[in-house]
Amino acid sequence: MSVIYQTTGIVLSRRDHKESDRWYCVYTPDNGKVEFLARGGHKALAKLTPHLEMVAIVDLMLVHGRAYQIVAGVDRLQAFTSIYTDLPKLVLAQNALHLVDIGTRADESDGQIYTLLLDWLTFLNDETQISRERAGFLLGGFALKLLMLVGYRPELSHCLACRESIVSGQYQWHGLKGGVVCLNCVQRDQQQWFTARPMTDEVLKLIRFGLGATFEASLRPRLRAEDLEGFHESVESLMISHFPVIPASSLRSACGVC
Repeated sequence: MSVIYQTTGIVLSRRDHKESDRWYCVYTPDNGKVEFLARGGHKALAKLTPHLEMVAIVDLMLVHGRAYQIVAGVDRLQAFTSIYTDLPKLVLAQNALHLVDIGTRADESDGQIYTLLLDWLTFLNDETQISRERAGFLLGGFALKLLMLVGYRPELSHCLACRESIVSGQYQWHGLKGGVVCLNCVQRDQQQWFTARPMTDEVLKLIRFGLGATFEASLRPRLRAEDLEGFHESVESLMISHFPVIPASSLRSACGVC
């Protein structure tokens, strides 16, 4: 027996199905990531799918059938029009949506992830101009916050091995194990930590700031090219190690048109 229910969400992705249908993936505050089919969604005159194509919050009526869900009604609640008319903002928005799509699993509810997405889209919609360098830092900060919410908060203050507080300049970074390890532990067990990589204090500060600061506050720090490169490499090592799916492009190339 089919069950009809209503929910609100932000569209993460879409993919064509057969000749005329289209699958959509939406993140909702109550049900987490939800997938559904839009019958005839690939047709030029489809009535429902235009509301699902924009960066927006949508109200959905879904039919929960025996095998999958089908959309029966769509109403656009909030459109982020400033994002949709600005290519750099649209690139940032779509890359964040992609990260949530590949970083979460279906039907695992987490209202904090929905709030993170909403804060991100609201910030982009309100902000006037974002440079390419700043865009990469902002997207890295979004990725760090998402990693924390899905259970992979990096260790940034204590050694992963001995748990002692790290000392300035006396540690390395290990993306697979998720954080910093002191040089004493690296030297003590080189086989265990052979993939640890050097990290500067400036890069660690950027990672801490990106994880904890608001998006508005992330517009303020001074960004040096060498520090930003180390920041990107460190965040990407976490994503490659802990996301269920490896992102299609790096943080830096993702912001290439910004």
